[in-house]
Amino acid sequence: MAGKPRQAKIRVLSAKNDFLKKLVLNQWVMTRFGIDPLEQYRDKGSQVRPVTLLNKNLKESQPGLTGDRHHHYLHALLGGYQSSWQYSEEDLKRFDANIVEHTDALNQQREVEVEWKYFQWLTLLFVEIYLFEYFRDREALKEGLNAQVDRFNAFWQGQGYQTGIGRYQDEDLNKLCLQNATGSGKTLLMHTNVRQFRHYARQHQRIGDYGQIILITPNERLSDQHLLECRESSLEAERLSQDGGDLFSGERRSLSRVAISEITKLGIEQGKKKMAVDSFGDGNLLLVDEGHRGLGSASEEKGWLSHRNKLAGRGFTFEYSATFKEAVVAAGDNGVEESYAKNILFDYGYRYFYEDGYGKDYRIFNLPEKETRQRYTYLTAALLAFYQQQRYFREEHRELSQWNLAVPLWVFVGASVVKDDGSKESAKNYNERASDIAQVLGFLAWFLGEKEQAKQALSAVYQGDAASAGLIDKQGNEIFSGSFPWLKEQQLTVEALYRDILTLTFHAAGGGTLNVDRITGDSGELLLKVGEAEKPFGLINVGDALGLAEHLESHDIKHLQVRKSELANPIFAEVTRESSPVNLLIGSKKFVEGWNCWRVSSMGLMNTGKKEGSQIIQLFGRGVRLKGRDMSLMRSSRLDPILAPKYLYLLETLNVFGVGADFMATFRDFLEDEGLPGNDNPEVHTLKLNVMEDVGKSLKMLRPKVRQDTRQAYSFHRDGPLVRFGYPVISGDFQSPLGLTPDIVLKERRVELDRYPKVDSIQASGVKEVMAKPGLAKQHARYFDDDRLLFLDMTALARDLERYRRNRGYANVLIDAHRLPALLKSQLWYNLLVPDDQWKLHADNFQRYQSMALELLSLLLDRIFNFHRRAYLEPRMELVALEEANGNLPATNEYQLVVDGSESALIDDIKQMKAAIEQQQKATYRSSKANGVSAVQIGAHLYNPLLHLGKDSRIRVEPVALNDSEFRFVEDLTAWLERNQQAIAERGEQVYLLRNLVKQGIGFFEAGGFYPDFILWHVNQDRQRIVFVDPHGVRHTGPKDEKIEFSERIKDVQRRLKNEHVELESVILAPSSTTSAWVNSHWGMTAEELRAKHVLFMSDSDYLDRLMQMVTATVVPS
Repeated sequence: MAGKPRQAKIRVLSAKNDFLKKLVLNQWVMTRFGIDPLEQYRDKGSQVRPVTLLNKNLKESQPGLTGDRHHHYLHALLGGYQSSWQYSEEDLKRFDANIVEHTDALNQQREVEVEWKYFQWLTLLFVEIYLFEYFRDREALKEGLNAQVDRFNAFWQGQGYQTGIGRYQDEDLNKLCLQNATGSGKTLLMHTNVRQFRHYARQHQRIGDYGQIILITPNERLSDQHLLECRESSLEAERLSQDGGDLFSGERRSLSRVAISEITKLGIEQGKKKMAVDSFGDGNLLLVDEGHRGLGSASEEKGWLSHRNKLAGRGFTFEYSATFKEAVVAAGDNGVEESYAKNILFDYGYRYFYEDGYGKDYRIFNLPEKETRQRYTYLTAALLAFYQQQRYFREEHRELSQWNLAVPLWVFVGASVVKDDGSKESAKNYNERASDIAQVLGFLAWFLGEKEQAKQALSAVYQGDAASAGLIDKQGNEIFSGSFPWLKEQQLTVEALYRDILTLTFHAAGGGTLNVDRITGDSGELLLKVGEAEKPFGLINVGDALGLAEHLESHDIKHLQVRKSELANPIFAEVTRESSPVNLLIGSKKFVEGWNCWRVSSMGLMNTGKKEGSQIIQLFGRGVRLKGRDMSLMRSSRLDPILAPKYLYLLETLNVFGVGADFMATFRDFLEDEGLPGNDNPEVHTLKLNVMEDVGKSLKMLRPKVRQDTRQAYSFHRDGPLVRFGYPVISGDFQSPLGLTPDIVLKERRVELDRYPKVDSIQASGVKEVMAKPGLAKQHARYFDDDRLLFLDMTALARDLERYRRNRGYANVLIDAHRLPALLKSQLWYNLLVPDDQWKLHADNFQRYQSMALELLSLLLDRIFNFHRRAYLEPRMELVALEEANGNLPATNEYQLVVDGSESALIDDIKQMKAAIEQQQKATYRSSKANGVSAVQIGAHLYNPLLHLGKDSRIRVEPVALNDSEFRFVEDLTAWLERNQQAIAERGEQVYLLRNLVKQGIGFFEAGGFYPDFILWHVNQDRQRIVFVDPHGVRHTGPKDEKIEFSERIKDVQRRLKNEHVELESVILAPSSTTSAWVNSHWGMTAEELRAKHVLFMSDSDYLDRLMQMVTATVVPS
């Protein structure tokens, strides 16, 4: 008898390895954009997440709003619109308009207004979509989600896996979780989510279904911080209480106020320090900060999750954390795993944050092989690395100011010294954790008290004698190799170095005893001072300061004394300030969660256990926060091409080191699990950068003149006249009582606002077009009349227009609310195209009138400001030798390519590229790796070679590498010059190219919406033609946009210069994603009409021929 056939073993998708594959809610959102999340997608050979198909264009967009008061990101998203999307373009514009409205409210009282990064905007868009569906038809939403769950399960079951994900039930629908990296703006997202939820609840008349807004946090300090931050975002906030009035009053039920409490103050029963969770009802809008807390089995967090569920069982919950994944893995609970797989709407964990260039880089300093023997030498090197950051920041402060860097802070951080409930831990654990702090203090006391020994250690580290210093790790690598480049350029003696460390870091030029002053009370703080110094250089913040002080006294550490201070006040709250004297902070995890500090530049890890994955990411996240230039949050190496200070990276890098080998091992495991480089053994490769000699003296460059009194270039923002918006203006023979500009009135370049809906039309050829709906073809321009002006809130209109002015940086524009009605009544400057049903006098349209009026006035404000900026700068432009205008030519004679020593494939790629370039094998080296480095040598460029990094490359390059479209342009130009060099040489001509990093005269170009990333020169004896090339395309402009007209305006500048030997031209290159057919179908302009305006399409095979015809003014046969 035959035996039973063997069944294939069913495998399970594990939380640790596969949790992010289970995010079925996130997958459902992808399907709304026609993306199958179960497919594998590749970009340039490497596998990418499905969301990459959405955000690829968004990453290239700038933050902020366009003139139509929509985000640049929306226009980028619509640039790839597909008929398979579940939302029309009008739907997406409406979602974005909501986000703009909520952002305006968020910015109402802020000095520095929030501009969303692409991932923040996409997060808000996903929330808009979910809430739209949730309030519109909950049952249909559930059906759609379950359809995705069924597809998901079928897919994995077909591969022999169980997923553990069941179908959605009603109770699964009322929670959204956002997993966004630390430092990515979760609090701002939370404040906007409140407004999004309130908007849809009101719109669907469901506001009365909800109790109050309750925000719960893990600790009191974080609650205090949220109170302040809510008020900054114009949200009313208060402490949660049971005696704050009637819970069912209209104010509480309008979701107008946020009530904040620590989760530790909520309990099952009412008590002296506890509020009964049931007393608040279960219909609240609940906001959970640090939402990963309470998912595991930690005794101090027992019951937290159930309390949260009780508060919002029939309400709605938003949860926020950088570490849901790690918390789910640690919980080991199938129910918890399933719940969060169903509720995480957006996943932007640290790996993606880092790979996009946000936050600081990091450098891991492994412990020496003989750890105990070399500990003080190792910590001396760590101190020197921090001192270098301090000293560089002090010496170059003025040059660094535009990069938004904070005063460096050295932090030692680990787990708690006491439990969160205040009870002491076991003696063994307590002594282990207290002794870690004692070790750090012992080192500091030794460095201060044993001067000769300290200087010997400093000498070994500074002179780079790793072998004698014992600073070799277990793999044989020099731990601090290449770590002190700026310091070594200063050529300090060891004596001078030691003396300045005492002065700058310890506030004590003469050294002395390390004093540990315990502040009386329960602040948990101990101050660190040296000798008789009054200022503390350091602060210890732990749960049991008295116990730690007693521990230190019992160990009798040399050169250290513990003192009790009756007069000192707690200073932890002041550490974040620039003026704080504290350079060193030692503490437990209590200050880590939500700590709003930008100063951390060096981090020592203490007593972080193997199972504390969430905590490690939280610790790490405190250190990698970076404001970045213009609050971009980005490292300079990943910003748009711009020349950064040579050693800026020292302050944009978090130094990480440990007090114990197991702590560093835990941290490396985290990096490995996240798919991130170890960065513990950086290799620096150099490549010679050849700059063309003396050419800069003969080539001419356009720039604003320099004022004689200030010796600064003319700037319209700083030096220009006040522009009074809507007031009479006289310009030559032209007059306008409303302050309109000649190009609007005389050339009829009107502002046009089209509110007609569009529908998709699929032609037989498969080409998608967008056209007006049938019956709407006849569009009449409309204008505001007295009847409609009556329903406009002019105060709100002026306020919102003022906010737009600030957002655009129009510092010298004055807006008067009294001038706005006359502007809107005028039929001289705009055409408003809007369907009858949206224009008729009806209460449903009043908000539309307000929105249309604001959009029209915002567009007019752009036009008027740019007109006056051009009028001011054009006569103040001059031609100078490129050498004088400079900043575009690199100050260094070599590239530096930095990559972690573990990245063997990338190291091989760098070596192959160097060999190809140095041996002149070919003009272009193209990496075979999607994240590798490529290079091009073009004889016409003023320095060579030019480098390009692949997507998400882990190579850091200084000076900055080219992006994709720039590299493609340079490659194409290289090939063209090779084909035509003989003909050019025979005519005695030269062609030169320069990447325009500094963007001289940027105000003049910006006024025309023109961003020249490259400058081309054609030189023929004593004549030059200078061609400015903008490779950013025209997709987000229009046929009457100033950018399209820029090729005419630059000829006006040429005439003003009165230099018969120099001609000026401008060219716009549209990337391959924008074709002439697309522009024709959207604008009604032919390719020839566009070429006449110097717009060329890189998708056309002859675009370079046409460009070079303009450059050389000669038809050169290819």
